[in-house]
Amino acid sequence: MGHAKKRAKTRYAESLSEIYHHIKSIETEIQQEEGDKSPIMWFRGNARSFFSLEPSIFRGTKYQYNDGMTYSNNHLREEYRFQSFMSRNYDNVDYRMPQTVIEWQEVMQHFFTKTRLMDWSESLTVALEFALESFITPVKDLEIKEKCRVADPVIWILQPVKLNKTVYDSFVKQEEDREGLIRKALEAEGAESLAKDIWRELEKEAKSGIYYNMADEQDKNMNTMIGLSALEMIRKSYKGHMKEALRTFEMNPFFYLLLRYYSDGVPVEMGKLPPLAIIHPYHSQRIKIQKGVFTVFPYYIPDVQMRRIEKISGSYPFGGMEYIPQCMPCLHRIQIVNPQRVAKELMQTGARRGNLYPDMQSISQDMENVVM
Repeated sequence: MGHAKKRAKTRYAESLSEIYHHIKSIETEIQQEEGDKSPIMWFRGNARSFFSLEPSIFRGTKYQYNDGMTYSNNHLREEYRFQSFMSRNYDNVDYRMPQTVIEWQEVMQHFFTKTRLMDWSESLTVALEFALESFITPVKDLEIKEKCRVADPVIWILQPVKLNKTVYDSFVKQEEDREGLIRKALEAEGAESLAKDIWRELEKEAKSGIYYNMADEQDKNMNTMIGLSALEMIRKSYKGHMKEALRTFEMNPFFYLLLRYYSDGVPVEMGKLPPLAIIHPYHSQRIKIQKGVFTVFPYYIPDVQMRRIEKISGSYPFGGMEYIPQCMPCLHRIQIVNPQRVAKELMQTGARRGNLYPDMQSISQDMENVVM
């Protein structure tokens, strides 16, 4: 798990204005620490504070691998879900047809299938609407009333640029077996012999940022925003001469490594790689309205200590981003201590459940809703 690091600081808010104040405070903090004049922040709203930042497909599961540590029960669980979802929903996808498996994962995630992805939003308002969904739901049946009663909502704030920089650093700053991660990824191309050259190239250019971080301010809005679906298309263009493209660095070696671990699902030991912050094509009006972005987890191989705990407890613990050392400095947390008040103030700004789920029923119910 690596060395212990400071957990995300929790700020507390009982009004919408206090939340905005905290966001400004976080922005100032990032500016001072990172030297970033206008930092990019992503947001996630959870209705309960104990909900971990862990993908749904990994929650409470056992981790079982084959002898070669190349395929696991979680690979199988994900692939069966992909087969079923695609078979049953192919006719429901219009001209925005997903082109790759990882692209299908985004659609599956937004329609409540368990995946390795976690939802975030580029909009604070959307995150607040999710965190306070039970309070802004028009129909207050017994289930919704109970959710309101036990609610202790939180807003998580993620620094995606900083997180992805830790991914880059993971390939060049491993204390032991510095080329191991790269060598493992290259096995598919029969190019393991290139591992040392690629590691040296990534390390040499880490400061210049040529493979990851465009220094020009005019590129800031697109900088470091990783799209695995787009990278899949780039990979297709090198089909048949990928090994040569990697040898000459014609293809960005960092992007190739991302495809291998986060798209192809090459397993990696816990602690070696953090989740990756990614953008995806919008495949529905719902996803577009929610300004959806994601973090995607690799397939982790539990270390000896974690396997021992798993054997006793029946599941693998501490898998959420808030417990992963590389992620901790990238996270901030706001606890909403008066959710009913914040929900009322949010609705006065125009927030409605129909904003999250723009179907006719939700919009009709919103028409009949009265601000609390």
